[in-house]
Amino acid sequence: MIKRFLILVLFSFTVSVYGQDAHYPPGKQRLDFAKTYFEFGARGYTSFTGKRISGNSISSFEHAHSLQPYLSWGGFHFWGHAEFFVELPLEQLRLKGSSNADFRLNHNVVTGVRLLPWVFQEQKVRPYFGASWASLEFSQTPQAESKQPSHFKDFRLVTDFGFLYGYKGFVLRAGLTYSPDNTWEYPLSRTVFEQIETPAFTAQLGLLYTFDSSRNEKPESIEKWNTYPRVSPLGSTASRAGDFFVGLGPSSSFSLSKSEYNQTVFPFLQDKISSSGYFDMAIGYQLNKAGLFAALSFRNPVFEAEGYEVRQKIQKNSLALEVNKHLFDYSGFAPYIGVNVAYDYIEYSEDDQGISRIASFEQLEPGITLGWDILPGKTEEYLILRTNIRWYPFSSFDIEGTTFNFSQLEYNLIQVVFYPGRLLNARK
Repeated sequence: MIKRFLILVLFSFTVSVYGQDAHYPPGKQRLDFAKTYFEFGARGYTSFTGKRISGNSISSFEHAHSLQPYLSWGGFHFWGHAEFFVELPLEQLRLKGSSNADFRLNHNVVTGVRLLPWVFQEQKVRPYFGASWASLEFSQTPQAESKQPSHFKDFRLVTDFGFLYGYKGFVLRAGLTYSPDNTWEYPLSRTVFEQIETPAFTAQLGLLYTFDSSRNEKPESIEKWNTYPRVSPLGSTASRAGDFFVGLGPSSSFSLSKSEYNQTVFPFLQDKISSSGYFDMAIGYQLNKAGLFAALSFRNPVFEAEGYEVRQKIQKNSLALEVNKHLFDYSGFAPYIGVNVAYDYIEYSEDDQGISRIASFEQLEPGITLGWDILPGKTEEYLILRTNIRWYPFSSFDIEGTTFNFSQLEYNLIQVVFYPGRLLNARK
């Protein structure tokens, strides 16, 4: 799994490195670099064969065709040659099929990159291809066997390709997603596991709304920002030594390592856990000319799993101190890397057929931070968008001598960062 994550990160940075001037039409300006979008769409799944225990034997049945509506947000970058995005599934709609069973098959993109060989332009059909690191959730619930796990997750690298067509800020997407690893060792009981094969291909249809917030800036600011070099240090035009900031944005967390505890004690629950959504809150100070910033970040993810009369919950409260360095500014795309140390307070609870276990842990966790800022105006902007990715490779705790591994990755795609001092300076 770590290899897959590194492949995706390398893929993302390859887009950054090789997206140079020779590949784009002349006259591209700094403020044309990025455009944000929101998308609503649906994925279509064909029917597939489910399995269940009937008496003393295992029988097969057909799951229905289904639609998976989704919401996505992201942006076109590198002057319309790349697309970065995340995707969140909505309630699944079952179509025609078996009436005595239900299932969930959710496609949740943690982060993804798509490449457009020809620059995106409105009123022109443009092909794309890409890859994403996705959380695919599958569970089935035959009506007579409602105690099966409510969710059973894995994390996979999936690929997709398709076409875009834009008109007056709206973009139509038609595509196909391919998941090569579509076989699940699914628990039909606490001890019986059977292979279930879900559809490898899913059709996708979506409608995007794009916008460019930098166009609301004053003409003199736009003219000034467009004179900046294509590649330069982030602090090359800084007039202030430093600024305080606060940040807030939605996040999710998931583990890269399999939990020895769940594999040993509850093998029918997922051994890689993921959290529900939560907010990443930060306060910090940025040294503008040095391209450095330090921050205190608070996160409180909750991880839950349930199945066969077992309920498991992990509540994590974490305060991280981090120091990050911006590497460069490429037309408003400013990646950074840093280190952090987090103080974690973890509350673990489980209920197994009425027998409860509760434990709490306090520990310090060293971590690595990666991310990037989108800021057309360099250090003159008082409101920017930031992406944070934090990895805690040693995160774990022990339950009665058995390790519950985390190796946790926290992903905060869009954090709104506000610099009050810069706003006051702009008003002057």
